[in-house]
Amino acid sequence: MSSEAGGTTKGNQPELWEKLLDSLDEKLQLALLEHLRRAASYHFEHEELFIEPGSDEDEQYLKRDSTFQQLQFLAHDAVGVEKVRIRKYEEK
Repeated sequence: MSSEAGGTTKGNQPELWEKLLDSLDEKLQLALLEHLRRAASYHFEHEELFIEPGSDEDEQYLKRDSTFQQLQFLAHDAVGVEKVRIRKYEEK
């Protein structure tokens, strides 16, 4: 899946983002995948991934303890990031 098909083209390393989305797709993490596809932006910096959610609902979902822990584990496994940070949703 390309980043355009996923709806997110705002990021500094689209190849890593695609690798993460593809990994979630392969592992059938469909709910998590849908929330990340709607992300307003993402940014890889050193060993961290910053995600700006696409909506308040997406932010609440991604910040849930169980979801966040799963995302951190899967992101580390797929692209080697050590930390994931969810930014606060800001309506544009």
